Amino acid sequence: MKKEIAIIIPHKGLGDIIFHHSFIKSIYKKHNKKIILFANKSTQANLIYNKNKYIKKIVIIDLKRPNIFFYLFKMIKIFLQLYSYKLDIIYYTGHSKWHKIAFRSLSLIHNFKFYYLKNSSKYIINFLTLFLNKRGIEDSFDFNLNIPTIVDSKILSNFNKFKKPWVFLSIDTSENQIQIPKNLLNKIILKLKMKYGSIFINTSIKNQNKFFLIKDDKVIRTSKFNIIEINYIIKNSKLFIGNESGPAILASLLCKKSLIFLNKNIVPESIMMPNANLRKYFQINKLRHNHKYFLNIL
Repeated sequence: MKKEIAIIIPHKGLGDIIFHHSFIKSIYKKHNKKIILFANKSTQANLIYNKNKYIKKIVIIDLKRPNIFFYLFKMIKIFLQLYSYKLDIIYYTGHSKWHKIAFRSLSLIHNFKFYYLKNSSKYIINFLTLFLNKRGIEDSFDFNLNIPTIVDSKILSNFNKFKKPWVFLSIDTSENQIQIPKNLLNKIILKLKMKYGSIFINTSIKNQNKFFLIKDDKVIRTSKFNIIEINYIIKNSKLFIGNESGPAILASLLCKKSLIFLNKNIVPESIMMPNANLRKYFQINKLRHNHKYFLNIL
């Protein structure tokens, strides 16, 4: 049986898994072989990498840190999940010691090569480029991940009921690190209602209380849609507004004009994404005190 090349991605965010696209393509080109991709469920890799030409198989695996009393159980579980695969090389893009112990233990039995790199950069793209360089692999710098945009006919029929033009407002990130003031959020929504037929709001549970009282046919919450359907909505929207997160990266890939919220002193990593010239950045701490300019350009 031929042995496989695997990439294990422990990150949990949608944006993080998209940032890995260039890494995946570069590994594929190096070995001229499709990849088995192991990723957390929260990345929705099974949807966004479905039918990707560089991926042979997507395996959803729970790599999130457990309660301190369950580390051994979790390591054994990961060991057993990987045991059935005949692997030649594993590229691991994380830095958790308990992950490494599980993978190293398995390598003693299956005798595969296990590559990882100590993370010396807080920015994933820079880290992955360094990782490739250390292995003598050329980085393709290709982030044009062609995420499927075909949705179920019933869903499409439902979408067609929403009045156009559309705008996508996202105040959701995996870490919920950007706190948009409630008064600013409501002013943004009121301004958008004057110009757009439908406002799609993507939000975390923590942020929902900022607009839960808003009841309007123009305001549609995206919590019931999967990432392929959200990608379709963004593709058909005139404007993207929101945090620097997975949906914002999708907007860049889809050539959408975007207004992006950032925290103080945060360098926009996704400036390396395609169509960065269509993005405009706003520090959220400045908007808290003066948001007239932002509202005027909506």
